[in-house]
Amino acid sequence: MSSAEKALHRAESKKSASVLDAADVAILESEDALTPEERRAERNFVWRLDAVFITVAWLSYVFKYLDQTNISNAYVSGMKEEIHIVGNQYNYFTTLFNAGYIVMLYPSCILISHVGPSVWLPGCELVWGVLTCTLSLAQSYRTVYGLRFLIGLAEGSAWPGYITLISQWYLPHEVAFRMALFNCAQPVGAMLSGALQGALSTHLEDVLGRSGWRWAFIVNGVMTIAVALVAFVALPGYPERPNPLAKWYLGPREIKIAQARNARVHRSPQRGITGKSFLRALTFWPLWLIAIAWSWGSNTTPANYYNLWLKSLKLPDGHARYSVAMLNYLPIIGQALQLVTQLLLTFASDLTGKRLPWLLVHSAINLTSQVILVIRPADRHAYMAGWYLNYCGAASTMLLAAWGSGYLQDEPEVRTILFATGTVFSYIQNAFLPIAAFPASEAPNWRIGAKVYLGAMAFSTVLFIIISFLFRRVDKIREEQAKRGEKDEDSRSLRFWVY
Repeated sequence: MSSAEKALHRAESKKSASVLDAADVAILESEDALTPEERRAERNFVWRLDAVFITVAWLSYVFKYLDQTNISNAYVSGMKEEIHIVGNQYNYFTTLFNAGYIVMLYPSCILISHVGPSVWLPGCELVWGVLTCTLSLAQSYRTVYGLRFLIGLAEGSAWPGYITLISQWYLPHEVAFRMALFNCAQPVGAMLSGALQGALSTHLEDVLGRSGWRWAFIVNGVMTIAVALVAFVALPGYPERPNPLAKWYLGPREIKIAQARNARVHRSPQRGITGKSFLRALTFWPLWLIAIAWSWGSNTTPANYYNLWLKSLKLPDGHARYSVAMLNYLPIIGQALQLVTQLLLTFASDLTGKRLPWLLVHSAINLTSQVILVIRPADRHAYMAGWYLNYCGAASTMLLAAWGSGYLQDEPEVRTILFATGTVFSYIQNAFLPIAAFPASEAPNWRIGAKVYLGAMAFSTVLFIIISFLFRRVDKIREEQAKRGEKDEDSRSLRFWVY
């Protein structure tokens, strides 16, 4: 009997068992169904995925995030003065990027389900790498507007695409930490952006007649193009539709292991999304509640304005307190804290099989940071602590994505559209709310600012608790069905009409 057949037989024999958290179920079944030899083969398989797939995905997202955020570093490194940026034009750079990103999210989810991730994701990455290089030629804010929109359009494929791949290759008790490893590319990309811009502003200023911030866009774009070329032969595709160019590390044996693991947790194959399946996905309440909770719950938008506050600080003699290089280097501390916090909270969540307690830890950090930013203590270092704590509050997205994924094993279309919807809500919020809360013209004394995000964090904390209550009710419904020998037909327990 093959490993997949054993897993399916084991699942059928346990229909009357109590329904536990999705992560717990996956752990119990993997321990019971596998022989020692199969466990060793799985560990080797997971190691291969981590070493190649996660590494390439991580590098892709590092440079994606670097290409997304380098506009902030360029702004404080001479771009503002050179192309004469005034008023809220800087805010519109972010707004237009977010608008392009939002426009692409749902079309990308549909296209990638048909074309395949090993073609679509690297192809889009090539496009935004070239466009990032082109930013170095900008002579006016209008050029930046157009390029930022197009870069956002191409980058809209990345996050939902990679998160969907992770949710399709890893088991529920492995997925949150891998999502966090991937998402840690955000702070790493931001750190690289600051460090790179700081170095280029110092060492490449006026080389070949170009400003340091222009060289940063060129270097960023070239690195993105290089990683995209590697991704064509490294991304695994879907377990049921593997990438033939990735056979060098995922051969027929590894593909069989992947398919057996998916069968063990009742995970359905990734299917092409149609109009009908798209509309059906919108009837699932986890899609809406989780998407809303993560769009408000990360609560880290204020951190993006940290270097604007730093730029405003003056010495008693009127000179700037921090050099251009330091304006780029100081936020790296916060980005490092963000990386460590994400890894610790998601690792603890996977280890314990619980999501809510670690989401509440995340909430406590965020609420504290926003209170400090609202109070604005006179002591500069105390105020800086509030900014740095704000960087730590980015773990909720990974925890919520893993939580929803665990309950949607047999609903691949809903999983994919959930990841896109959460991203849509986040980018809609980030496209418009910062303009009202943190207008560049009010820097560094924003009137609304952190007050809005303090309220948002309180709201998302309530949502975390509501989601936990509803998932517990799903567990209870499914347990009662299992006792009667029934199944959760058409995922009724996760759809609106049950409640």
